[in-house]
Amino acid sequence: MRSRTLICLAVLVLLCGLVTAGELAVQRPLPAATSGSLWVSDSPLEDGRRLLIVVDQATRHAAVYHVDPQSGSLTLKSARDISSDLQLDEFNVQEPKPAALRRLLDQAR
Repeated sequence: MRSRTLICLAVLVLLCGLVTAGELAVQRPLPAATSGSLWVSDSPLEDGRRLLIVVDQATRHAAVYHVDPQSGSLTLKSARDISSDLQLDEFNVQEPKPAALRRLLDQAR
């Protein structure tokens, strides 16, 4: 079971060019020398599946996958362009909001 999951992840990683000098680049950006701009995060879910998040830093796209430990299947759950998200100054924040803090700091200077 677990070996199928690991095999599935390994194949995905190899296809994405994430293997560098024998190490798997998980949950950290890849060095520029790999020419890849992918960031990958692998986390366990409560039901035994794995959550795999892949972010392409160059195109600012993100994809979320679930990996089934029984079959090793990879299921795309979500994908989107996150470039607009990254331009937001505030979202779902409580008082004091970031803009108010910036104004206070500017006034103090």
